[in-house]
Amino acid sequence: IDGLNLFDGSDGHYFREGEVGHHDEWGTRCFNYGSYEVLRFLLGNLLWWIEEYRFDGFRFDGVTAMLYFHRGIHWQFLGGASEYFSHHVDAEAVAYLTLANQMLREALPPVVTVAEDVSGFAGLCRPVFQGGCGFDFRLGMGPPDEW
Repeated sequence: IDGLNLFDGSDGHYFREGEVGHHDEWGTRCFNYGSYEVLRFLLGNLLWWIEEYRFDGFRFDGVTAMLYFHRGIHWQFLGGASEYFSHHVDAEAVAYLTLANQMLREALPPVVTVAEDVSGFAGLCRPVFQGGCGFDFRLGMGPPDEW
């Protein structure tokens, strides 16, 4: 991401501008999933890995940080519907993840996708045609930390 940060001298060429575009815990930037150019860049990269290297699956890292504007930082997820359907949810990120899964399934039907998520986001592993995000599996990072 360092190579894309301030690529054109602005704060928001590929990323959200201002404070919401920074993940302070990780020291990284947050993509602007509502931008056509960003979607083209990210979706194109997924297709490239399939076509050039014959990848048959993807693990999407840090999905919780993508799904919520609070990035899951200092947030306790209790499983209530209000956690998943509120102003805290980045609908553009949800749309990107759904598009990515749908596109991957059309490009390579046996593809496997895994979402690393600690929130238990409702519908994350439901098929797109059922209104979900389309992931095959959820890698919950919270339980191993409890052992």
